[in-house]
Amino acid sequence: MNDTPAAESGMKAGDVVLQIGRTEVHEPEDILDASFFLTAGDVVPITVVRDNEKITFNVRAELHPASQPRPPLLAAPPLSNRGIPLNLQSSPERTP
Repeated sequence: MNDTPAAESGMKAGDVVLQIGRTEVHEPEDILDASFFLTAGDVVPITVVRDNEKITFNVRAELHPASQPRPPLLAAPPLSNRGIPLNLQSSPERTP
């Protein structure tokens, strides 16, 4: 993705990740496991294969977007005190 530490370090879409730091990557879950031990500001070597060539990038970890402060939510409009209109003119259906 653009504007990410990986993209800024030179990694590209299609690169196959082999290793993050000391963690070898064999399946997608390995990337999540490796990221668990990273701290924002750490510089982590990430080794990839691109066009049959191994390349290592040094990527500075940032805070995950979900952990960054969010702007406060706007106040919801007040609920009205109007009820749900009912049709009381018809008789209820009865089932045997």
